[in-house]
Amino acid sequence: MKRFWYAATLSIALLFVGYSCGNKAADKSSSTPTEIKQTDDFASLPADMETDTLDDEDDGAPNIKAASVDHMKMVIDSRGNVEGRYVRTNQTSYTVAVQDDMEVPKIGHKIVTYSAKNGQGIVYTQRTHVNVRKEPNMESIVITQISTEKGEMPETYPCLGKTRGWYKIKVKNAVGYVRHDLVIWDGMDTF
Repeated sequence: MKRFWYAATLSIALLFVGYSCGNKAADKSSSTPTEIKQTDDFASLPADMETDTLDDEDDGAPNIKAASVDHMKMVIDSRGNVEGRYVRTNQTSYTVAVQDDMEVPKIGHKIVTYSAKNGQGIVYTQRTHVNVRKEPNMESIVITQISTEKGEMPETYPCLGKTRGWYKIKVKNAVGYVRHDLVIWDGMDTF
């Protein structure tokens, strides 16, 4: 939580510095956003959407920037239960983040890197009408959709792996694929 406030304070300070130096970028960002209809077609992306590319860890093919990272350090206990996201190592404990930071003893705990590619963690979306497809490609049939309405708590889905820019997830009794740039991966469910 402390990191959030530090980052927020730093962002606000940089905004004021940039504005006071005559930087008009802040004025451009305050214009009213246009409404975007959700779709999973690459061809119909709005012109102002972020389209920087990055190499996908699975196949090296460029694609739309992912909404989240797909690996993180977690602290687990001796039975394999996740205690929280690793923050730092202290003399006799680990600091972990769940919703707030807390300390867990080093004894009986270890740091493990969870990754979507290995089928660990969860996936959720903050969008509406995200297609879940039978196979990891745009030509595959849509088997269901996942959605989070504005102001609602997102539903989470077990991540079963990642391939070619698609997360494999379980939705109810079905298994399907969602594009990685339409969802967020996390090492643990905190909702």
